[in-house]
Amino acid sequence: MIDKSSTTPLYLQLVEIILEQIKSGTYNEGEKIPSERELSETFNISRATVRQALSELEKQKDIYKIHGKGNFVSTHKINQDLNGFYSFSDEMIKLGKIPGNKILNLILKEAGNVIAAKLNIHPNDKIFILNRVRLADNEALMYETTYLPQWRFEEILESDIELNGLYNLMKNKYNVSISYAEETFSPCILNENDSLFLNAVPGDCGMTLERYTFEKNSIIEYTKSIVKGNSFKYKVRLNNFI
Repeated sequence: MIDKSSTTPLYLQLVEIILEQIKSGTYNEGEKIPSERELSETFNISRATVRQALSELEKQKDIYKIHGKGNFVSTHKINQDLNGFYSFSDEMIKLGKIPGNKILNLILKEAGNVIAAKLNIHPNDKIFILNRVRLADNEALMYETTYLPQWRFEEILESDIELNGLYNLMKNKYNVSISYAEETFSPCILNENDSLFLNAVPGDCGMTLERYTFEKNSIIEYTKSIVKGNSFKYKVRLNNFI
């Protein structure tokens, strides 16, 4: 409880109380915490003090605000080093998390103009489209759509991807030797479709990732991923400064 005789400012005491409640599981990731009014009444402190505490928690990225709806517990960030090629499953294992794949569908169809341009193939060429949700400890973190040219992956099966993982399958079944990959990142707002698969709220902030994977000079994969909230924190090392 709040100790009004303490030298610690009241708002910082409230910050520590809420952080302890989050840590103990009273409030889980993505869950709404009590309103300013409720916190003010519970701890018998002014709403201005509560507002200051919530502002501090938001600044520390422990909570996030959705205007008109309230404050919610942030997802714990997963540090991602971008200095080398990585796979989602391998990174989750390194972090002590259990990676998961929920494959929604795998279809074969003509590329069409937009995806053909991204894969540098003819619009009438066939491609595999893989839609899946990436999980860590059973929590949905990423909604992902992957486009693969049929010429490089003739008989790819959903069961093989589920059992082996996409990049292991590329390496072991199709003898793919990845030369490099290019990724771009941009902020986005989750739409209803993204939110449905990510167990999030439409209008939440997210991140769009686009990856082009190359084998020599050929693009063998284009993937567009929608990342939930602030699940990831990306790190890049810059060398060769003047």
